[in-house]
Amino acid sequence: MTPKSSARAGRRTARGNDPAKISTGKLIAWSSSHAAQAANVLLLGFFTIYCTDTLGLSPAIVGVLLLVSRIADGVGALVAGWLVDVAPETRFGKARPFDLAIVGVWILTVFMFSTPTAFGEIGRYVWVFTTYVLVTAVFTPLFLANQPLYMARSFDSREAYAKLSARSGVVMGVVALATGVLIPILIGQVNKSSAGWSILALVVAVPLTLFGLLRFFTIKEQRVAQPIQDSRVHFRDIATVLRTNPYIWLVAAIQLIGAIVGNVGVGVYYFRYIVGNIGLMGALGILNVVGLPVLLAVPPLVRRFSVSRLIAMAAVVSAIGYSIYGVAGANVPVLVVGALFTSIGSLPAAFLVTVLVIDNATFNEWKGNRRLESVGGGIGSFAMSAGSGIAAAVSGLMLGAAGYDGAAPQQPHSAIVAMVALVGWIPAAFSLSCKLLVKFR
Repeated sequence: MTPKSSARAGRRTARGNDPAKISTGKLIAWSSSHAAQAANVLLLGFFTIYCTDTLGLSPAIVGVLLLVSRIADGVGALVAGWLVDVAPETRFGKARPFDLAIVGVWILTVFMFSTPTAFGEIGRYVWVFTTYVLVTAVFTPLFLANQPLYMARSFDSREAYAKLSARSGVVMGVVALATGVLIPILIGQVNKSSAGWSILALVVAVPLTLFGLLRFFTIKEQRVAQPIQDSRVHFRDIATVLRTNPYIWLVAAIQLIGAIVGNVGVGVYYFRYIVGNIGLMGALGILNVVGLPVLLAVPPLVRRFSVSRLIAMAAVVSAIGYSIYGVAGANVPVLVVGALFTSIGSLPAAFLVTVLVIDNATFNEWKGNRRLESVGGGIGSFAMSAGSGIAAAVSGLMLGAAGYDGAAPQQPHSAIVAMVALVGWIPAAFSLSCKLLVKFR
C-alpha cells in the first residue's frame, strides 16, 4: 500500500470512528420536521398579501393585529418551553412527542388560507386571526420548544450539535428552496382568487406534513442530558436561570433582530408592484442553493471562530445584500446579487442559534442550576415571535400610511417608496445592529 493510499485509509477509519459522525439517513430524518416547519414559515410570509389583496382587509389593521397575535405567540412560546421541561417521560421520550404538533401547524394553516369569502369583513378578520394565532401561538411553539432538549437527548457532544445544526440546514435549505420557488409561482397563477389560495395551501401542506413526521418516527431519545433527583421543574428554577444567566437574553436579542429582518414580509408586494412579476421572486429563490455549501464549511469554521463571531460576520453580509435591494428597483441582475448576499448572510444565525441555547443550558448547569434547555428555547421563540410581530406591524402601518390599496392594480409613489425601505434599508439597519449586539456575547 502506498503512503498516499494508507493515509486515505487512515482518514476513512478516523471518520468511521468519529463519535460525532452523523449518517446521511439520520441527518435527513432529523431535518425533516424543521424543514416542514420552515416551509410553513415561508407560506405564512404571504399571509399579509392574502389578507390585503384577496380578502380586501386593511394593511394597517392587519399589521396591528399581527403584532397582537405575536404577543400571544410569545406567551405561547414561554408556556411551551415550560411544558416541555415538565413533561413526563413516555415510551417515546420526553421531548420527542412534541414533534406531533407539526400536524396541527399544517391543518390550521390550510384553514387559515381557506377563509370563507361569504363572511362579512369582521367575520374575515376573526377567521384569519383565530387560525393564525392557533398556528403561531399554540402549535408552532409546542413544536419549536422541544428542539434543544430533543437534540441534547439524541446526540452526545457539542461537536455533534454543531455538525447537525449546520448540515441539517442543507436539507432544510433544499426543502425551503423548493417551497420558496413553488409558492410565488403558484401565487402568480392563482393571483387574487380565494379558491386558488385554498388549493395552494392544501397542495403544499399534505406532502410537508407527511415529511415532517419522519423525525418523530425514526429518531429516538437515547440519553438524559442531566440526571437529577427531582425531575419536576419548579417556577423558582426558571426564575433563577433567567436571573443569573445574562447570555439567555443576549441570544434572545439576536433572535429578535433576526426575526425582524426576516419577517418584514413585503417582498411579494415588491415583486408584484415594482418588479411586476411574482413568479420571478420564486426564480430568485433558486439562488439560495448557492448558499447551501456555506453550511458545509460551518463546522470547521466553528472550530476556528466562535459561533457568535460567525453570526456577526454573516450579519454584515446580510446588511450588504439588503442595501443592494434598496437600490435595485426592477433591475434583475442587481436583485440577483442582493439575493446572493442575503441568502449567504442568513444561514449561520438560522442554524447555529440552537448551539448557543445548549451552551446556555451548560452554563446553567455549571452554575449549579437546572439546565432547562426548553425554557431557553421558549425564550428564543418568544423573541422571534415578538420580532415577527414588530416587523408585521411596522410593515402594515407603513404601507397603510403610504396609501397602499390592495384592490388597485397600481400603487402610488408613496407606497412604492415604503416597499423599497421595507425590503432594503430597514432590514439592512437591523442586520448591522445584530453585529453590534453579538460583540457582547
